[in-house]
Amino acid sequence: MASITLDKYDLRLLYELDKNSSQPISTLANKIKRSKQFVFYRLQNLEQEKIITGYHAIIDMSKLGYFTFRIYLKLQKMTLEDHNKLVEYIKYNFKQVWTITSMHGKWDLAIFLGVEHVVDFHNFWDELLKVYKENIHRYNVAVYAPIINFNRKFFLKMNEEPIERIYGAGTPEKIDEVDRKIVEAYGPNVRNKYTELSTVLKVSPDIVRRRIKSLEERKIIVGYKLGLNLEKLGYVGYRVDLQLNSTKINKELLEYCKMHTYIYQINKSIGGADFEIEVIVRDLQHLLEVIDELKKKFKDVINDAEWFGFSTFHILKYIPD
Repeated sequence: MASITLDKYDLRLLYELDKNSSQPISTLANKIKRSKQFVFYRLQNLEQEKIITGYHAIIDMSKLGYFTFRIYLKLQKMTLEDHNKLVEYIKYNFKQVWTITSMHGKWDLAIFLGVEHVVDFHNFWDELLKVYKENIHRYNVAVYAPIINFNRKFFLKMNEEPIERIYGAGTPEKIDEVDRKIVEAYGPNVRNKYTELSTVLKVSPDIVRRRIKSLEERKIIVGYKLGLNLEKLGYVGYRVDLQLNSTKINKELLEYCKMHTYIYQINKSIGGADFEIEVIVRDLQHLLEVIDELKKKFKDVINDAEWFGFSTFHILKYIPD
């Protein structure tokens, strides 16, 4: 798929929306110093070109009482058709699964699921193995939390401190059924008008507005980000696992990653790698250059690095990356 050439206004809009995808058009117009009609037209075009794929709330599901587990699978004795059948089996049999992603490289499939009790994870895993154990060559299970997410910075150079959004390690909050319905209806598209949400939820627009503000204040909604088709922009996403011989400079490593143009997330998983980062680069050669920069900067602590890519998101509910 060929990439599309965007001008400075398109790139600035993408940058601003990835900081906060719920910003109204009037705010965006003021930031790029163009008219609201201009911004509206540009956003429509970016959506029609399928560069923007969504406007999402980042939900801290731990505050709703959920643990997030991540499972990586390396498959065997499976064709592409078999792979797709496995995906469909998981999609339609396990409601606790939030995200399924096909991968390339070290792993073939990533599964993210949210459970309120550890026994719920065991029930899922036992049922999956009953059907597919002979097709699983190896696997890795990790608790996926906390996640430190930054707004993406590869669009253009801005002399700004990145926004930091942390989720996955919160204390459960009490929420009622209205809050839960708002999370489910508002989270996937935060540009829905309050009047539209009120019709779906059968409550007044004022209640919707006040409840969303409360969810933000309690950090159940920790931020808003943009769904992007990276391929259309001429970029690709990778996960990089760093193997460290020491954790003594993890704070410095985190700050370096936060400010790096092409690094946008750190996964502090339990059961995964020593230090996991998410990057967006132009191609494999660019990825290797970013990894080499890291190795040179932190040569005393980084032993090795592994990387792998994501190809297709079959389900993408509450986990944005």
